[in-house]
Amino acid sequence: MLDWTLISLGLLAALATSLVLAIAVKVWQAGRRSGGTVDTLHHRIRGLEADLRVSQRAADDAVNERQALTGQLNSTTAELAALRDETARQHELVRKLTAEMQHECRKTAELRKELADRAEEMVRTHVQLRDVKTELDVSQVGSDVVIDQIERLTRERDDLNTMVEALRRELDMKSRDPERSGLRRDQLVDH
Repeated sequence: MLDWTLISLGLLAALATSLVLAIAVKVWQAGRRSGGTVDTLHHRIRGLEADLRVSQRAADDAVNERQALTGQLNSTTAELAALRDETARQHELVRKLTAEMQHECRKTAELRKELADRAEEMVRTHVQLRDVKTELDVSQVGSDVVIDQIERLTRERDDLNTMVEALRRELDMKSRDPERSGLRRDQLVDH
């Protein structure tokens, strides 16, 4: 790109020089036809040469300015390429982070669902545990009532056994002495 710039600037300078020379030739020929003096003609040529030098200096300045702009363009192009590379890296990083975030969101959703399922299961277990505890409390009350009944019946049995024992002793005593009991021996039953 720099070569074409220099070539185009050189062509511009050559064109400007040709133009100035062509004008100078025309002026010189016009001066000769009009019968002007040689001094006027030389004066005119010097003026045109001065204009040519100014034009060449302007062309050189334009070439230098264009070279400076070309250098700036090259550095800006390199900087732009570096920024594009950085932008591409940043886009890739954003893409990766977005993919990771979506993956983590899916995992979080799965964990929330699992947590909700476990919480639901825990509530069910808690309800079942409360029901079992209620049943155990009812069974305990029933067992206590049964134990109380057994103890009462045991006491009654013991009382009845004591009474039966007392009655047997009394009966034994009376059976040894049938006259005292007023019972006849054939009415006595052995126990």
